Amino acid sequence: MPDFPDAKGVVTYRKAGIGARKMAYSPLAIGLFFLFLSIGGIYRYMGSTQAIASLGLTVMVIVSVKIFHWAEAMGDKAKMCTDRAIPWKQEAVSEESVGDSLEALPNNYSVINDFVTKKGTIDYIVVGPKRILTIETKNHQGAVTNHGEMLLQDGHPFEKDFIKQAWALSYSVRDLLAEKEIGTLRPQPVIVFTDADVQVKERVRGVQIIGGKDIHAFLEGLPVWMSERLSKGVIDCLS
Repeated sequence: MPDFPDAKGVVTYRKAGIGARKMAYSPLAIGLFFLFLSIGGIYRYMGSTQAIASLGLTVMVIVSVKIFHWAEAMGDKAKMCTDRAIPWKQEAVSEESVGDSLEALPNNYSVINDFVTKKGTIDYIVVGPKRILTIETKNHQGAVTNHGEMLLQDGHPFEKDFIKQAWALSYSVRDLLAEKEIGTLRPQPVIVFTDADVQVKERVRGVQIIGGKDIHAFLEGLPVWMSERLSKGVIDCLS
């Protein structure tokens, strides 16, 4: 996650998980600390090293071992949280890059981000004279291709059916517009892979697949389809 801006307004990013990883490798130090703390406490209370050897040493070792395992378990949990956080950060950065591209669109386009529907959250909805677009961003890497109606990453199917998900989100917007009596309008679902080599030359099951740098070229290639009045009605409904 980004830190707060500095005095010049510049936002910098810290390396994810530094604190959590330090915690993951510190159980031994924690165990030794409590062992010496226990020895000092018993010596202060008993007043002799013989008492420590005969009474407290076994107990202290057991307690220290327990603390060691507890600290190790906490470190594993912290590492797991860190490993999960890294993809989230990468996805957030990818989404921001798409947002920057959409901000540069002409004034007759309107962009809504993080639109919540019953089927999930749509990253971006773009409404303009050429189309209503529901855009999903993905930060996957490698070569994105298709084999017929199947989308592939480096020749293998993705872990989820992104095409089905994209249509579900598009239909949710269509249903909302129909409910508000704006009209029977079907948004065009678009999946943007920001970090991949997109080699898809056609729509896959009706979904447009493009790279992060191809958004403007894709929009320029679309015909004018909506009137300014209809576009304003759609924006008012979604806003």
